[in-house]
Amino acid sequence: MHLYAMEEHLTKTWQMLVGEDLSFSAQAICSQALLAQHYFVVTLHPTPSGHLAGVGLAIAEQDARKLTSQMFDLPESELSADDIADACGELCNVFASGVPTHITDQLTLDLGLPSRLSHAQFLLILAASTVSGSYIAHQQDRHIQVIIFETLEVPAAAGWSPAT
Repeated sequence: MHLYAMEEHLTKTWQMLVGEDLSFSAQAICSQALLAQHYFVVTLHPTPSGHLAGVGLAIAEQDARKLTSQMFDLPESELSADDIADACGELCNVFASGVPTHITDQLTLDLGLPSRLSHAQFLLILAASTVSGSYIAHQQDRHIQVIIFETLEVPAAAGWSPAT
């Protein structure tokens, strides 16, 4: 997928799910955006070389609540932690659906299930994996970051195994 097509996919997905104009752009990984409250990974497999790829999402509480409220048509005051986790997992899944051709156009990659991670787990996986793209949406002090893992490596210290 062309760089601009990925930016457009992420931007249109957010618009469709939240009803808000928020533009994503390709940028280097931003440590500020990684200080989010919610972290998810969706696996993509298999790649031509047989390794695992994936998509990571780091999203701030304010954006997670806005997303969940819109998706479930509930006031933010009525949202549960499970509601927020479900909505963020679904967002990561929909974002990931546009990524396979960003990694390879040689075959179809299957999406795994979204997994919620802790900040520490997310950073361990980020450090061990090969990143092929990073997309960030900035709006005032809000940050949403989508990371494309060309090779997703999960160190034992992360204490997580991807669902395949």
